[in-house]
Amino acid sequence: MNKLKALEEKFFLDYPQGFDSEEMLKTEKKHKLDKMSKMARENFSVEAFESGDILESFKKLINQSSLVSRFEKPTFKHFIETINEEEKVLLIKGIYENLHGDEKLGFEIMCDLMRPYKTAKWPILTVLRAYYNLQTDIFIKPTTVKSILNYFESDLKYTSKPNFEFYDAYRSFLNGIKDQASQAVKPNNPAFSGFMMLTIDA
Repeated sequence: MNKLKALEEKFFLDYPQGFDSEEMLKTEKKHKLDKMSKMARENFSVEAFESGDILESFKKLINQSSLVSRFEKPTFKHFIETINEEEKVLLIKGIYENLHGDEKLGFEIMCDLMRPYKTAKWPILTVLRAYYNLQTDIFIKPTTVKSILNYFESDLKYTSKPNFEFYDAYRSFLNGIKDQASQAVKPNNPAFSGFMMLTIDA
């Protein structure tokens, strides 16, 4: 709690109006979280899997996401355009399970498919759920995650190779901290991670 409160004090010294400050509003506009969340909710609903072009929607979401590095986007686009029909069907199943069914199974299907194409990266694998569930799910950006774990002296060890066990453990860890934080620093999970990134590294 002391470490968390120290971050909050630092944040409000720099941004007295919190996420309503001019600079934070500019950052929010850049990331378009509400727009991206709406896109995810519409294009990856249960109904969308019956009638929509899921892989085209996934490619579009990654391309428009400000959270995903511009260096990772071309590799992902190439992956979507290169895989065969059987792999496409399996990827759609992985995305569906990850969002609406067996989350662990879906994550592992996506990982296994992407790994040979060198696109099984934490941001690619976690950004969709982060947009789909802004209040409960998490986006994993390696540098931010390592900083947060180090600052809070967590026993949880970051792993560069994506796996569901770490994702699930880190999600519980982050949400546990978030539960104790002031309401003003947690409008949603991406913003809460951003708040910590700004203050830990400052």
